[in-house]
Amino acid sequence: MKKIAKIWFSIVLIIFIGFMAVVIQTFRPVRDVQPDDVMKIEGIVDDLQEGAGFDIVITLKNDHHHYYINRGLQYNIDLDQLRSNILNKKVTLFGIKRWTIFTRDSNMGHISKLMINNEVIFNEINNDTHEKTSY
Repeated sequence: MKKIAKIWFSIVLIIFIGFMAVVIQTFRPVRDVQPDDVMKIEGIVDDLQEGAGFDIVITLKNDHHHYYINRGLQYNIDLDQLRSNILNKKVTLFGIKRWTIFTRDSNMGHISKLMINNEVIFNEINNDTHEKTSY
């Protein structure tokens, strides 16, 4: 009976460690974004809204992802001005590239850089060729 208990305990321990690794990877905060941490996404802005926690939520046409600028309103980005500048226009987004259990295509939706017509509107990428946006 002791051998069965040890095997059962070992299996449960391995499953628990695997589960904790997935949880840590999934809910790890986004900090110190580098150019290698992002993926380039291009599309036409379909909708732009204020989200929870001062976020700015962007939806692109023919794209099922919802993108957001984390705490974008705290960067003094005027939502109405941004809406008039980018709504129904082609933009380039640089989103965080990280695999999680919820983002199997590695597209987290967190926007680290927003550009339109080679003009940077928002940038939080360290060591980037463009200047970072500050509060």
